[in-house]
Amino acid sequence: MTETAGTLSIVPLVPNIPMPHAASARTRANVPPGHGVQEQCLPFTAASALGLVIPSPIRFGYCPLDQLPQGCRAFRSPLNRPAANGSYAEPRVFYVFDEPRCRFAGNAYALESVPTSGPSAVQEPGLSFFDRDDQANFIKLHLPYVFRTPELIDTLFLPLINRTGHRLDVQSGLVETDWYSSPVNLVLGLPPGPVHVEAGTPVAQAIFVPRNMRRPVLEFAVEGDQFSVDTGKNLADWDRGHTADRSLYKKLARSAAGRLEKNWRPADKE
Repeated sequence: MTETAGTLSIVPLVPNIPMPHAASARTRANVPPGHGVQEQCLPFTAASALGLVIPSPIRFGYCPLDQLPQGCRAFRSPLNRPAANGSYAEPRVFYVFDEPRCRFAGNAYALESVPTSGPSAVQEPGLSFFDRDDQANFIKLHLPYVFRTPELIDTLFLPLINRTGHRLDVQSGLVETDWYSSPVNLVLGLPPGPVHVEAGTPVAQAIFVPRNMRRPVLEFAVEGDQFSVDTGKNLADWDRGHTADRSLYKKLARSAAGRLEKNWRPADKE
């Protein structure tokens, strides 16, 4: 049985921006040979390949003044207020780079395609901040495009799955992207040291969740009932088969039917 792929629409609000792309099962360029490597584990690679990888749309960072790259625009968080002597409790500052080809300047995108009643284009921040001191360690990275999923499909934004590469702590968020018409912003926790992110660097992942699976109904089998007995038999069969063939799960999962062969099919619940 072949599954039909769902359709996801992404509407760019500015041109030439690094866009999300399909996630890949490959998480590193060179994979060591032999059994035991994580890339031979189908659950690992299947998770890595879920949904989309989201790249940073801009070049930005957070570092001491003496580490600022040449040509950047530097600024402080509004929560990082100066003391009476003019010093700052937090010496690090944020920076961004203008990118005219993406209509990004001064830490804002010009959304020229969005209708407005005034003479100026609608603006969307590149980086923005919370207004509470207890959230001073978080920033928002705005994505200058709109997701649109099929009806009753949500988008879960979360840290990169089985990938590393930057030191930001991506906070997970669930958005009803079948109707939400505004750009999503990623909430990023800041590391204790400096961070420098190039435009196009993968920063987060997005996977798609049917809304009716947010709160599934749980059923717990009773020990000794037919369902539990059949499941135990299936487990014993699985252990014997996997002992004989360490690649059994991969072969069965990739079979033409996408399910276990007749003798391996999970027992129907009665």
